[in-house]
Amino acid sequence: MKLSTLYPESRSGKEIILTSSLVGILFYILLIVYQPFGTSQFEHTFKYLLLAPYAIITTFSFYIVNILSMQWKKKWTTGREILKIFLILFIISILAYFYNTLFLSRVRLSFENFLYMFAYSVAIGTPVSCIYILAKYIYLSNNSQFNEEEGNLESDNIADTDHCLAIERSLKLCIISENSNIFMEIAVEDFVFAEAADNYCVLHFYENDILKNEIIRISLTKLLDQIQRDNIRKVHRSLIVNLKKVIKFKGNTSGYSITLENMNKELRVSRNYISSVAPLLKKFAIRP
Repeated sequence: MKLSTLYPESRSGKEIILTSSLVGILFYILLIVYQPFGTSQFEHTFKYLLLAPYAIITTFSFYIVNILSMQWKKKWTTGREILKIFLILFIISILAYFYNTLFLSRVRLSFENFLYMFAYSVAIGTPVSCIYILAKYIYLSNNSQFNEEEGNLESDNIADTDHCLAIERSLKLCIISENSNIFMEIAVEDFVFAEAADNYCVLHFYENDILKNEIIRISLTKLLDQIQRDNIRKVHRSLIVNLKKVIKFKGNTSGYSITLENMNKELRVSRNYISSVAPLLKKFAIRP
């Protein structure tokens, strides 16, 4: 799992409460079973009861940070999830330090003791966090809601699925590069055509009424999965065209050639696509 891999996000407060509680319980079980870092030497009639607040602190920290992370509008990656876990462990160490110092040990506050508590929290929390990250990834990846958002896109090609779904598909094209580092929004009416160039595609589109082009790393097939509409079709193994931008076309069953607005060259429609494209050309374009 790469750090840049898209990581599925929690979608509801109920889901966050459940996962946070499970982490707290797992943390508590780890404390009472293995009793690490001197816990075994702690003697008290209500020992296990006094250890319970550590689990509550863990649950609370996970819940608060996960709720706040839901407000993050950008893509959520495995790297960001790991940083979030370290933030949670830091918060846990602060709360656990004050609980231990003020209610259990009853000693003076000191930065050195806090560093010890932080080290203990990281040492105990790391295995729990690894289980949490992997279990959450597997669960949410198999969750029907997450799969529905993926649609026809592979998970490693998605940079901002939530954002794409929020855009009305009939008005905007959401284009996400293969390595998920480029995200583009192009109005359907502004898209002209795209042509394949090895492992890249060259997009031709209008921006503020000016015809522009942009090179993006993505295969033509995957690009088509993202942008295909009634009027945006593949016409050749290396071409995707907005048929509404065709100002004239000519040809027969052996092949068509089309001319797009503000373009000085003709584009070829191969025989393999004539049967599906020709009726649409007659619908969307004006034959001279």
